[in-house]
Amino acid sequence: MGTPDYAAQYLEGLISANCKPIAVITQPDRPAGRAQTIEPTPVKRLAEKNNITVYQPDDIRDDEWTEKIQELNPDLIIVVAFGQIIPLSILNIPPKGCINVHPSLLPRHRGATPWQEAILQGDTKTGVTIMLMDEKMDHGPILAQETFSLAGDETTESLAAKTADIGIPLLIKTVHIWTDGRGVPREQEHDRATYTRLLKKESGKIDWSKSAKEIYAMMRALNPWPGTWTEWRGRRIKILLAQPTQPSSRNAKKENIFFADGDRLLASCGNDEYLEINKLQVEGKNVVTGAAFIHGYLN
Repeated sequence: MGTPDYAAQYLEGLISANCKPIAVITQPDRPAGRAQTIEPTPVKRLAEKNNITVYQPDDIRDDEWTEKIQELNPDLIIVVAFGQIIPLSILNIPPKGCINVHPSLLPRHRGATPWQEAILQGDTKTGVTIMLMDEKMDHGPILAQETFSLAGDETTESLAAKTADIGIPLLIKTVHIWTDGRGVPREQEHDRATYTRLLKKESGKIDWSKSAKEIYAMMRALNPWPGTWTEWRGRRIKILLAQPTQPSSRNAKKENIFFADGDRLLASCGNDEYLEINKLQVEGKNVVTGAAFIHGYLN
């Protein structure tokens, strides 16, 4: 059970390891892109390529889906970024239960945005957890866990790739151990649980009173979605690439938030800190470099 590219990578890993599932359950086809054409999910596309039966429930909680999965008679259900709440009636069907791949060190960062939260919180380490599912979100006992260090420059995209590289072999290994009867689940330390925040379009608005480090983390965590942006001269500007820096001259002329430091575009942050803006996009215009913005808008 899975939907996006991240889940498709795990499905591909299972197929390559001779753990091809008897069926795949994924979200319904949705409109995508500027043309809003109806597109299959990445998991569906891969499953059909490998001649795997695909089911696409509008709501997995409907009784018909419990009956359909009972008819499939699965030994084990594997869930990776499926995108719907799975009811207890389905979790209880397979004799080996339902196992979920969660890209954090549970019980830290339970919820839908663990990559973003790890970056926003400035975590020095994260990992992948394979857990048995119960009726509560990311609450079930842990079957396996692997930790790795963070360098401090990760983006959501690069962190997702890293967790997939580690998580796919960990999942395959865990499936064999668990189905062979050798796995020993361990209860999570529930009193240490933390939860991810719900991200919305407005979550990307930059508060320039925050430190450069905090804003830099926000830019890495929230791109490509919902993106980070600010308002300047009545227009919205997307900040696409930036890094903490120091101005070469304290006498540089400041224009609201932005100012030129030679050919570098800088932004003033809290605590007398600064970001160098490398790429940005004024609403309705093309992406430009910081230097191009200086010559086109500040001069």
